[in-house]
Amino acid sequence: MNTLNIGLIGVGTVGSGLLEILAEEKAHILSMTGIELNLISVCDKDSSKIPSTFKGNIFSEYKQITEDPNIHMVVELVGGTGIALEIQKSAIQNGKYIITANKALLSEKGDELFSLAEEKNVEIGYEASVGGAIPLIRSIKTGLVSNQFTSILGILNGTTNFILTKMEEEEMEYDAALSLAQKLGFAEADPTFDVEGIDAAHKLSLVSSLAFNEKVSVHDISIEGISKISKSDIQAAKRLGLRIKLLAIAKKNSDGIEVRVSPTMIPVTHPIASVRNEMNAIYFETSYSGPSMLMGKGAGSLPTASAIISDLVFYGNRRLNNNRLFEKSLFETKNTNKILETKTKFYLKLKIVDKPGVLGMITSLLGKKNISIASLRQNESDSAIVELIILTHIANEKDLRLALNEIDLQKESVKEKSVMIRLEDIT
Repeated sequence: MNTLNIGLIGVGTVGSGLLEILAEEKAHILSMTGIELNLISVCDKDSSKIPSTFKGNIFSEYKQITEDPNIHMVVELVGGTGIALEIQKSAIQNGKYIITANKALLSEKGDELFSLAEEKNVEIGYEASVGGAIPLIRSIKTGLVSNQFTSILGILNGTTNFILTKMEEEEMEYDAALSLAQKLGFAEADPTFDVEGIDAAHKLSLVSSLAFNEKVSVHDISIEGISKISKSDIQAAKRLGLRIKLLAIAKKNSDGIEVRVSPTMIPVTHPIASVRNEMNAIYFETSYSGPSMLMGKGAGSLPTASAIISDLVFYGNRRLNNNRLFEKSLFETKNTNKILETKTKFYLKLKIVDKPGVLGMITSLLGKKNISIASLRQNESDSAIVELIILTHIANEKDLRLALNEIDLQKESVKEKSVMIRLEDIT
């Protein structure tokens, strides 16, 4: 029998799910893989989180696991970039394989950890760090290894997708949809990490580095969240046959890689537009397999824990049989396009005074910056202030921002700061 001794550090949402699955499916996993996943030690500052049915060692100090010579693999589920870094370094220094869901740590400190792992001839599995139960990392590393990736569009945060779905389908304002997400447990009390796009950016840096075989730092990614999206923006998109999603986008072009996380309008006919509520999805185009999409539960106790177990089996088998294969985790840094160099179509919303000459002034200022208008719609109102919706042809973002800065200065005619949302014209 091939037995893997495992230590778990961190019994939060995902750690609890891992304990549950191992308790119920250990025999099934053994019959399917020939590997016994033997969880012998658990560490958490709060021992009350650990179920009474667990009969192994219970510790409060992580080094009691990372320095234990009987443990082969350490599952780090503490999260964050503080103590989690010390835990992983300690485990690697002691020859342990690491399995983690910690996208923030790998995104920000991955080079240090992967370099140390190579030096110590161990591996780091992180399937659970992006997309929860979606088998994304393994698909990129092995399933699509013959392909060159050209573009990635991802819904990589379930909280924001849930909020945007409720804003469209139930015509909620942002604050009401966020409150509902918090009530149902999809959003934290402090939702900043999710709603401002930071979580999705950490995941995009990992995925795009793997897909394009180049180092993409989270600091290279332009990040915008959904907190400024209004119900009127959602409704305007709907009238245009479009839908707003918080998309993590990476595109390879002749100048480098364009990477951004931002609210983006896409045609309702596109497959990723149909992804609702808290679900995650990633749509990618490659040289040989063409367009494909993976979809599933991107977070949660059991879905994420199932991805942890997938890594335990995959990397555990390699450790047991001493057949560590080459898996590239360190990448050369190349050119990443700056967001102001982005060229795409845009949706613009302006609140203007309904009087002669205002419309001409706006179109003139756009034209001076080479912004070509594809369509223009003025929503009728009984008020003297009306809403102007403009869709542009493909434009340079730097030029558009300069034009909008000038438009917003026309205080007598433009009564609110203009709204700009990128539009991906994909089919």
